[in-house]
Amino acid sequence: MGVVALPLPSLGVFDVPASNCRPRVLPCGAILGVALLCSAILCSPAAAQPPPAAQPPAAAQPQAAATPPPLSLEAAAALERLLAAWETRNASVTTWSCGFYKWEYNAWSPADTGGERLAFSESSGEIKYASPDKGMFRVKESKQWNGEIKRYEQRVGEAGEHWVCNGTSIYEFRHSERQLRETKLPPEMRGKAISDGPLPFVFGAKADTLKKRYRMRIVTPPGVSDQIWLEALPRMQGDAANFSKVELILQARELMPFAMQIYKPGGQDRDVYQFDVKTSLIDKGLDLIRDFSRPITPLGYTFILEDTQAPPPEPQQRPAGPPALPRAG
Repeated sequence: MGVVALPLPSLGVFDVPASNCRPRVLPCGAILGVALLCSAILCSPAAAQPPPAAQPPAAAQPQAAATPPPLSLEAAAALERLLAAWETRNASVTTWSCGFYKWEYNAWSPADTGGERLAFSESSGEIKYASPDKGMFRVKESKQWNGEIKRYEQRVGEAGEHWVCNGTSIYEFRHSERQLRETKLPPEMRGKAISDGPLPFVFGAKADTLKKRYRMRIVTPPGVSDQIWLEALPRMQGDAANFSKVELILQARELMPFAMQIYKPGGQDRDVYQFDVKTSLIDKGLDLIRDFSRPITPLGYTFILEDTQAPPPEPQQRPAGPPALPRAG
């Protein structure tokens, strides 16, 4: 299959250092409602794990995220208008598919000659969504920094993160365990499992949900007119356990995700996503049966069903009559 080299536009505070900014490769025909972003974007472990024998460099103790000052009346009104318009736009999107790039920064990340931290791993993949509760996230290609040879290496033979939600179940490939796991969703989560997930920014964001869960503000830099930049800090403990801050860039015209940066708890590690507008398809190009059907269990993998609706086991019934007496020894 041929490949197409796509340049990475500048993302301001999302900037990848210039030495790490060569063209990215995306297979032909091929990332936020969160993702960002139900699994990687829904808080599954990172696909790229550092070598177990390696020791991270010493780092400063993570600082607790400071509570931002209250918004001015003007800023609060602008945020209300944006969230209302964004919710209306999301409600009008029936299907969406898009290619994405992802960069992971952590304590094992290399640094350039100027001391600027580079990505520990970089990957590309695709994301698909069908309203209200179907989604797919798949990493197709991944490279990881090799400190011994001082360059990024293709992770040949290592499948990336991959999950599918068909509205009633979430299917997750756990490649390290060679498993395909199905988790059935309880009835109360069906129809909203994605939009109410850990990060609803990519899939059907709703204004009330966002305001309840996050402290948000518009942080678009001066002079930027074709993008809207948002900062979101978690209000709830469950969200704060997954990330300390999210920075999101929306396309001003389409109000669709362009880029997202997720800071892990502590603020030291972060994941950066860029959504490829050239492969973005809204309300076209998806096969609802093929794209969100139950995946086939790969050869050598074990299928495991995790039914969250299964009732707890009933206590064993004791036989009628008095308990048996122990035998004399």
